[in-house]
Amino acid sequence: MTWIKLNVGGKMFETQLSTLTAHPTSTLAKMFKSDLMHNDPVHDGVYCLDSDPQCFQHILSWLRYGTVSIPTTLDKKMVMMTAKHLGLDDMAKQLEKECSGKGAMTDWMKLNVGGTIFETSRATLTSHPTSSLARMFEPNSNLPPATITQDGVYQIDACPLSFAVILNWLRYRHLMLGQVRAEDVMPVADYFGLEKLQALLTKHIQKEAEANSKVLTCMEDGVDRLEDVLQQLQCELGGMQDKMDDMKIEVAGVATGLEDLWRIKCEVANIASIMK
Repeated sequence: MTWIKLNVGGKMFETQLSTLTAHPTSTLAKMFKSDLMHNDPVHDGVYCLDSDPQCFQHILSWLRYGTVSIPTTLDKKMVMMTAKHLGLDDMAKQLEKECSGKGAMTDWMKLNVGGTIFETSRATLTSHPTSSLARMFEPNSNLPPATITQDGVYQIDACPLSFAVILNWLRYRHLMLGQVRAEDVMPVADYFGLEKLQALLTKHIQKEAEANSKVLTCMEDGVDRLEDVLQQLQCELGGMQDKMDDMKIEVAGVATGLEDLWRIKCEVANIASIMK
């Protein structure tokens, strides 16, 4: 591992040779290739580079990590021109795109959220400017998503079902829950700092609670009414039983009367036969 010391515009930097030659076709890499060395070190083995040290600091970070992160206090155009001067065309193109502002918000983004692939525009993801989700995906963000695959897919560790609700809300500003519970979406909305969506979810949860309370009250009232009806039916059935008992007694009385009448008829018939 070869360690290089550089004096860039009067400021000292130290890094590995492999970092400076990470882009072999760049002017910077050619300056430090052993077979094309055009920059002999001064005393103490320090190489001199005539460039703006603030710009070079961010270029060096890009060479190390592959990510552009430039504070608003620094002019991106200066960094872009320094990158062009050093032959770092990929970085220069990325900065040129951000500086022009054209197409940045219409970029098509692919996200892997909890194993589910989503596709949307950068404008949708940044439509709630104060949210952490917007800060993740705004151009030149200082809070990028945790990881980006080689295919340019942003990986986010979150519930895909809840994220689908969030994405539709960002698109249409309407709460489209489908089969997802508002209680499940709430912590994810809180994680991404979507205050307006949180307020909407809170209202929805309150309305659901009120509706459920009304349904429960109606059910309780229905049970009470059903008990009243059953008690009334029980009373009526008891009265009918009493009437049935009375009818049995009356029928028994009628049967007894008929039996007595049959006996009288038989006696009369006997008397009539004797008189003849």
